[in-house]
Amino acid sequence: METKNELIKNLIEDGYLKTPNIIEAFRAIDRADFVLPEYRSEAYGNYPLPITGGQTISQPLTVAFMLELLEPQLGEKILDIGAGSGWQTTLLAEIIGAIGVIVAIERIPELCDFAQKNIDKYGFIKNRRVKFYCQDATREIPEGPYDKIIAAASASKEIPEIWRKNLKINGRIVAPIGGSIWLFIKRRRTKDEGQTDIYWEEKEFPGFLFVPLVNPVRSSRGALSPAFAKTERHSSPRQAAGYSASNGVNNHQPLTINHQQKRQPPLNKSLFTVQKLFITFLVFSFLAFGLFANEIYLPHTSFRGSKSILIPFGWGARQIAEILKKEGIIRSKWTFIIYISLKRQSSGLKPGDYVFYRSSIKELTNDLIRGGTNEKSITIPEGWAIKDIAEYLEKENIVSKTEFEKLTNKTGVKIFAPDFYFLKDKPVDRGLEGYLFPDTYRIFKDAESEDIVKKMLENFDKKLNPELKAEIAKQKKSVFEIITMASLIEREIISDEDRAIVSGILWKRLENNIGLQVDATINYIKRQKTKDEGQEANEKISIADTKIDSPYNTYKYRGLPFGPIANPGLSAIKAAIYPKSSPYFYYLSALDGKTIFSKTLEEHNEAKMKYLK
Repeated sequence: METKNELIKNLIEDGYLKTPNIIEAFRAIDRADFVLPEYRSEAYGNYPLPITGGQTISQPLTVAFMLELLEPQLGEKILDIGAGSGWQTTLLAEIIGAIGVIVAIERIPELCDFAQKNIDKYGFIKNRRVKFYCQDATREIPEGPYDKIIAAASASKEIPEIWRKNLKINGRIVAPIGGSIWLFIKRRRTKDEGQTDIYWEEKEFPGFLFVPLVNPVRSSRGALSPAFAKTERHSSPRQAAGYSASNGVNNHQPLTINHQQKRQPPLNKSLFTVQKLFITFLVFSFLAFGLFANEIYLPHTSFRGSKSILIPFGWGARQIAEILKKEGIIRSKWTFIIYISLKRQSSGLKPGDYVFYRSSIKELTNDLIRGGTNEKSITIPEGWAIKDIAEYLEKENIVSKTEFEKLTNKTGVKIFAPDFYFLKDKPVDRGLEGYLFPDTYRIFKDAESEDIVKKMLENFDKKLNPELKAEIAKQKKSVFEIITMASLIEREIISDEDRAIVSGILWKRLENNIGLQVDATINYIKRQKTKDEGQEANEKISIADTKIDSPYNTYKYRGLPFGPIANPGLSAIKAAIYPKSSPYFYYLSALDGKTIFSKTLEEHNEAKMKYLK
């Protein structure tokens, strides 16, 4: 199964995800939170999935492409039409931040409930960052005008005029029309006479396949009319190869549209017959194209688990296709051969030992082009401590647990300190806990501990970008202090919104010389001890546990703990750097994962009685 990090990495490598704020939103907002439970295992596949009401959640590639066209920014007011599962709405809410607002519209009642529940998993409806309306968006638009408008619904010829009226000057509309995605930019110009008028910049991006869903409205004659139908979005295979579905032009190049073409005279019967034949041909072509796209972008449904395949030196695309088909990894060898030919990679497939998992032909092709001689992927989840990483690497038969721990302790760290500036403000008697950035990595199967650690430190340096480094320096804090705080937040709180508030509480308690009393520090002490003894720690904390004599014990000692207690992800690091002010001094995590905040110790004790019993 593809992981979230692998999905994001592929979208970046393929050029669909480019902008940092959109990339970070994809990292922060988990697509698995917006699919049905039975499809969670496929949440990170780059293809649509069924949701409630017979609808689908959009393909990640298409969502990324449309968001990049939209260019959402912090603090903007954006209209999201056709909220569906709520995933795109929540991505937008993450991007525009607490000072912006997303107005989401969905016309199908069943989807309205589904989307709102999903969006509020991140607290965005409760805190009013998202305002949700269950209505038709073709006749009435609430709360306009907007900085940007994005739609997940396909018009047959033109977007509704009301959308144009509710867009601010220099605003953008991104919406599908037919089989293309269109970008509309509203402009104002001044004429020679000093008068101003409005004009539109329009760009078409063809090569996308939009499937109308069941939600027609009745025409004035009583017949069913498709009107403005919500769509399932996914790209055609030719898009990946650089061609549009219609005429072979590069799908990233806009087409020039002439809106002043003269109307043609009525067709005679003969021409009408030809037109019908042509439409029939187009329908069959469309269906064939859809089947081809299904073969390319969706994994073989009958293939489960993994299979090891040896591709000998000198094998061509046909021989490789035959063994992949024989082993049940792909459905059709001819689809594979055609796709390879379209990509002009028939001679670019590398020999070697491969382990194939349930993947699409596109993903298999990328693996074969990269080569499979001596590489594998490892995934380090956010919040793992060094001991967790060491155990995982040993279990995967990569390096020994003892060797990895030795290299990352206070003595081994001397190897890396000269190459990474951020280690310079770290006390010399601390190891690398906190600095091994959690992510998915491709490593050689015979990689040594030093290679893996270096790769993780390089990733940490990349993620802690100049903007974040400048903010840390501006606050007169050290990277070590920020990472230590971030590790507490990572282990304590799930929600990004709550993380910022908890960060504010913890920094405020430090400033007022109040003990942090973070339960995660106690669990860290207990887990370190039990892991050394080969046992599992009891996560329940007793009064006796709070009296353990350890520099990590934030119940016994005031200030930050001795060092980080985990390796935090970017969300927790940002929360530590950008705390949110609040009137609270206390918080607790309820049994259902919800964070409860209190202003006084009395309120906090009442909350413990209510939520932890």
